[in-house]
Amino acid sequence: MIENLLNVFTLSMLFMVLGNIVIERSGIINLTIDGVVTLAIAISYVLMQRFEPILSVFIVVLLIVAIAFIISLFINVLHASHILTGLSMNIALYGLSATIGVALSIERTIKQVIIPQSYVIILALIVTFMVWILLYKTKIGTFIRACGFNPRASEFLGIKVWKVRTIALAIGYTLIALGSYIYIVAYRGAWLPYSGMGNGFLALALAMASSWHPILALLITILFVYFYTSIYILQLIYGMPAAIVNMLPFTVSIAIVTIIQITPIKKKLTIPRALGEVYFKEERAT
Repeated sequence: MIENLLNVFTLSMLFMVLGNIVIERSGIINLTIDGVVTLAIAISYVLMQRFEPILSVFIVVLLIVAIAFIISLFINVLHASHILTGLSMNIALYGLSATIGVALSIERTIKQVIIPQSYVIILALIVTFMVWILLYKTKIGTFIRACGFNPRASEFLGIKVWKVRTIALAIGYTLIALGSYIYIVAYRGAWLPYSGMGNGFLALALAMASSWHPILALLITILFVYFYTSIYILQLIYGMPAAIVNMLPFTVSIAIVTIIQITPIKKKLTIPRALGEVYFKEERAT
């Protein structure tokens, strides 16, 4: 039962969700995530055919963090729209992922890395706890949440918003790169053009459904992925109609969000009110 609830695919999605939470807690709408996931998967696939796993994951993280700095340039320096930046970069990264995968691949499959079930559980708990500690028990985490809540007031108090948001992008995309690496290396094992497309947007939706809280993200991700990957099993065992089964993952997520919104839990979950706000330092705090 535990293997079905918390498997390698769940772990990869959890990394992506937590990475997105860190980024959006700083006030940046992370619409670039799907293109980055698709690109990271293609790069991981190509590197695993040439290098050892540790070196491969190190290179993937470096390349994806470099993209985080490019996003920071557009959003924090050039003050571009978060939405337009994300959507336009997605298109470019989709094409780049297909080009890299087709042009540089040697084989259609790679040697999978087996992660024992006990390690999957331990990693999931550790990364969730670490992100929670980062956001709620450290100085930089407080700065990240402050910039996502009110960047003008944060700047007035001496916090450099652009620097904090850049750090959040670097940390978040490190987690997203690791999740993408786990997906192709430990779960999928094979690549086709645009492999993993859509996983980033799923992570984006799950982060929002959890109200950008790491602990809730763990619960919602586990339940969502369980129903998402058990569609055919539920059809075979219980004879449920395909339309109903396909709705289950999203219905469960919506139910959890509804419960959060109508219970006292909502009052304890502060959301990033400045999410997507294009911030100019010259503006005065109000």
